[in-house]
Amino acid sequence: MDPKLQVILKRERRIKLAAVLGLLLLSLVIILAVDNLLISFVLAFVTNYLLSPIVNFLERRRVPRQTAIMIPFVAAGLIIGIGIYKVLPLITQQVATLESQLPKYQVDLMNLVATSESRFKGFLKMYNGSLSDTINTWIINRTAELSSQLPSAVSGSLTVLLLAPFFAFFMLQDGRATSRKILSMVPNNLFEPALNLHHQLNEQMGGFIRARFLEAAIVGLVVWLGLQISGFPYASLLGLFAAVTNLIPYVGPIIGAVPTILIALISDDAMITDTMSLNLIIVTSIYFFAQLVDVIFIIPLVVAKIVNLHPVTVVIVIIIGSQVMGILGMVISIPVASAGKLIFRAVFDQLIDQRG
Repeated sequence: MDPKLQVILKRERRIKLAAVLGLLLLSLVIILAVDNLLISFVLAFVTNYLLSPIVNFLERRRVPRQTAIMIPFVAAGLIIGIGIYKVLPLITQQVATLESQLPKYQVDLMNLVATSESRFKGFLKMYNGSLSDTINTWIINRTAELSSQLPSAVSGSLTVLLLAPFFAFFMLQDGRATSRKILSMVPNNLFEPALNLHHQLNEQMGGFIRARFLEAAIVGLVVWLGLQISGFPYASLLGLFAAVTNLIPYVGPIIGAVPTILIALISDDAMITDTMSLNLIIVTSIYFFAQLVDVIFIIPLVVAKIVNLHPVTVVIVIIIGSQVMGILGMVISIPVASAGKLIFRAVFDQLIDQRG
């Protein structure tokens, strides 16, 4: 081949590669810079991966793409609407009851901390100051922050609820065409590795998201059933909280159990039996059983081997995610790390092949 032509082809490849990387980087900067756009895109991606198997199935049955998208969208909307109609009043009532009881719970918690502090005074000699005062100050500060951030949080939630379905619909409709356009900009020598990477990312991310949501739903259902049968207050609210926090690996189940254990410790209304120790045993057993179902049945059958990451790596990326983006960072840290691992491996293999 003519050396001049080789130079021109190499330059074109570099320009194409730079254009692809620049486009991806610009998109990432915009998503991170605009308020609520990141959460909207995360929810849109989740919706896309949850509904895409149904859409693809319908399309294989010769249903037009747009109709195949509308069917699960309408069905999901109806299910969510019925769920909101049936469950939201109960959740709202439990939230209102919990809110009215919060001052009493705060006093009871302070009394419990003060009692524990007096009992374990010898162990707390190294701590200068009052532990109960420190906890009380922390609760007051967090409550004040929550009150000040509530209006912006409500406004942001409404924006997300409008943008996420909008983005998800166009991801389902135009996602494949957009992917093809981006892949067409990839240089020819990198096209096959890029196509393979795109397929692996889609398969792994889709499988992981669907598995995690199914896992969270089952755990939340088990917790709700246990609390409901035992007559514990706020069963629906606490079951929903357990399901949401279970999306956070490792620490999520612990976070989900904390409110229930605290209420069981400080509230007379939450007494299932006559003794507090038996009350705590019953409550912790419910959460333990939910995690037992998760570990024995759900993870091996549904989640196992979808994301091949070492446990130490998982813990580190969760910590990094929490520091960078808070709770959202903890939830999305694992799929992001998994995608990063796939990309790194693809780039590394490509560099090795080129050297070979």
